[in-house]
Amino acid sequence: MKNIYGVLLLLYITLAYSQKNPFIPPITQTLVRDIGGEVDLDCSTKHFLEFNVLWFKVTTDEIDTSILLSSGSTLIVKDPRVSLITEIKQDSSRFIIHINDIQEDDASIYRCDLIIGFNAEISYYTELLVRRPPFIYDNSTKSLVVEEGQSVQLACFAGGYPTPRIFWRKPNNAILTIGNILKIPAIQKEDRGTYYCIAENGVGKGTRRRISIEVEFPPVVTVLQTRVGQAVNYDVYLECHVESNPPPALIWMFNGVQLSNNKHYLISDFATADDKIDSRLQIIKIKNYLYGDYICQAANNLGNC
Repeated sequence: MKNIYGVLLLLYITLAYSQKNPFIPPITQTLVRDIGGEVDLDCSTKHFLEFNVLWFKVTTDEIDTSILLSSGSTLIVKDPRVSLITEIKQDSSRFIIHINDIQEDDASIYRCDLIIGFNAEISYYTELLVRRPPFIYDNSTKSLVVEEGQSVQLACFAGGYPTPRIFWRKPNNAILTIGNILKIPAIQKEDRGTYYCIAENGVGKGTRRRISIEVEFPPVVTVLQTRVGQAVNYDVYLECHVESNPPPALIWMFNGVQLSNNKHYLISDFATADDKIDSRLQIIKIKNYLYGDYICQAANNLGNC
């Protein structure tokens, strides 16, 4: 019987001690709020007695660096948006950090410490996540000038919370690809133009960056008519269309001689776009000795045609 009473007494003492031992019940681990909203960081204690409760904002890049927000019933931090609400009772207490008009830099980890002795505490953490519309970092690709045939890689990096979805498209086109990187293994002149990196995360309207790709390529010469007939003493018009970037040097040749404006010839060049030129050769009142093959030639630093 002695042993039984001893066991019962020990059990009673253990239960009595555990009921008076201070502790912090688990608190919400993650809270998500919008910029401009408000939040309550709640730290509730049981059997608080004379033990102190501290609230800290933990620097996210260094877990050991913290900013003291409150100590017991005293608010330490000097921020008009932050207040401390306390509800102290005999067997339980609540210490609530209230943040109004939430800003992006309020997103952090917050720690509640119950000090139970010298160098002894019980700690619980709450992470506050702040929703933010997406934004595109400056280290994303800007406009490019490349040579035809080169491998091209466009990069787009976005921030915000939740993590943005990134996709690529050209104006009035379907989505090209999804993700941070758009790869073009061997770019062609047809690939030149505007590309958009678009970031969306469901907060706000999203954002986008315009990236212009300029492709340099050797001249390409085309003609609408390879044979033109005309009677003597009538004007003849010969035309060629040139695509080139950088802009080409254009010449007309006849019997191995470069032509220039004179009483027989009038040469006119018209830029129809940034990389397109139409060249027209007017043969004035053609004579028998002016019949033959005329050649339109174009050249830039990448080649000639």
